[in-house]
Amino acid sequence: MHLATLPCLYSFAVLGPTLTLALHQPQAQVHPKPIIIDTDIYSDVDDLGALAIANVLSNFGLAELKGVVISTGSEYGALTVDVSLPRSSVRLACKVEWDETNMAAKAVNTYYGNGHMKIGAIRPLTQETFVDRWGWQLGEYASKVAHHFPRALRNATQTPSPLTLYREILADAAVNSLTVISIGFLTNLADLLESGMDEISPATGADLISHKVAELVVMGGNYPSGWEYNFAGVDPKVAHRVISNWPKNVPITYSGYELGSQIWTGQHLAQEAPVDSPVLAAYQWYGDRCNTTLKSYDPVTVLYGFLGLGGRAKLGIAPMFEYANADGYNSVNAVDGINTWVEDASVRNQHWLRLRPDVTVSDIEELLNRLLVQSPRAAEGRHGEIIEDMLRSQLRI
Repeated sequence: MHLATLPCLYSFAVLGPTLTLALHQPQAQVHPKPIIIDTDIYSDVDDLGALAIANVLSNFGLAELKGVVISTGSEYGALTVDVSLPRSSVRLACKVEWDETNMAAKAVNTYYGNGHMKIGAIRPLTQETFVDRWGWQLGEYASKVAHHFPRALRNATQTPSPLTLYREILADAAVNSLTVISIGFLTNLADLLESGMDEISPATGADLISHKVAELVVMGGNYPSGWEYNFAGVDPKVAHRVISNWPKNVPITYSGYELGSQIWTGQHLAQEAPVDSPVLAAYQWYGDRCNTTLKSYDPVTVLYGFLGLGGRAKLGIAPMFEYANADGYNSVNAVDGINTWVEDASVRNQHWLRLRPDVTVSDIEELLNRLLVQSPRAAEGRHGEIIEDMLRSQLRI
């Protein structure tokens, strides 16, 4: 897929004086970087928010979302990713009432016009639903989204396994091209890393990663050390295997608990999101008494995964993130999942993120909020092109 060249030069502020977006005319057409998202969509709704942001940025031509793989066993994960149009009137204990006569035929991937997106679902599939046994406050959203929104995917069993989808996408990818964004458990990546040659490719999983992956972006860990759920909450041994055995030539960038926990988003959904938005519905179903203001571990990770450390240099998007370390590596305890950053000048492929000094938490929050409330029609009919005028207009930048 080719991106349209940008006809002229623009320079303007993004969410305040510290962020500047300048779109320069490139010398040649720009190819969007291909991205795979690995999510544990099922419990915390920020996975759905992150996937929505990925769809919006992909539609505006900032990257190409190649597929979504799911690391939780509930069939509602895959169905939530694929849903489209509400099948009946949905009434929430909030201020929003849905009417099927006013609903757009899209939601999550399909809602944003990307119903063709490949999805890989872990086996065995269950009909398990989320129960908040920590605070007994949060609601379950995945089964509701799946049941109230008809979808192209009739049954989650129609999906390939995450390992199959990973190997297919990697086998077809150009060398050193793919960005993998993990915003859940590392189960699927462990399976890929330890996979052998098969009918899809004569290469092992480790070889495919080494030759085809440009960067692994991981929402996991607490830096410089600490406990975090994606590493420690379910199977610490899996996180240990992936982090310890990841090919040394492939960069890993960590977005930790300490980054996402300071960024709060979703507070404008009820006022600004389209009434047909599955993001609005999911956040209200999940939130404590329809509170949609949540921490943004996964959305900020996806934002970095799409924009990169330098923003998007070819597009002139100013940097928002920086590395918090020069060298060293992440060590994950296989028993309790606690991670510790080990100083080692010989290891240069692993880094953890922080915001640049000239970027405020409010800057990131406002940008993420504007992405969360986007209409699926914002870039309709223009998928794969960099649409600078539309992007500026929709994000009010």
